[in-house]
Amino acid sequence: MKSVYFLAAIMLTAGCNDKAHENVEKSSSQVASTLEDVSKTIRTVQQTANEIKKFSEDMAVTGERVKGIKGVELIGNSQWEYKVVSVDDASAETLQNSLNDLGKEGWELSARLGSNRQASLVFKRRKELAD
Repeated sequence: MKSVYFLAAIMLTAGCNDKAHENVEKSSSQVASTLEDVSKTIRTVQQTANEIKKFSEDMAVTGERVKGIKGVELIGNSQWEYKVVSVDDASAETLQNSLNDLGKEGWELSARLGSNRQASLVFKRRKELAD
């Protein structure tokens, strides 16, 4: 009878070892699959980070390009104000300084009137509308 119990214990142990071995193989396979998924996720995150970095750099360049733009008026009914400046016999440097000052004030040359000896320059700029 003792030998029957002993034989049963050996068979039970052998069966448990097979089951344990099978479980270890399944666990190893699941770990390998999980590690592969983690690796794919890391690669995707790295790729996304690189794309975001490039986008940021592109936006910085674009920002520098449009930095000086004040905007575009999309609605009509613009009102303008005009300034007429006579061009006398001033030196080119004096004239240039005057024109630069007008440009800083928002004036834009829109026409030249008169002859070479009595020329006038017509400037315009958007009139500030009260809200």
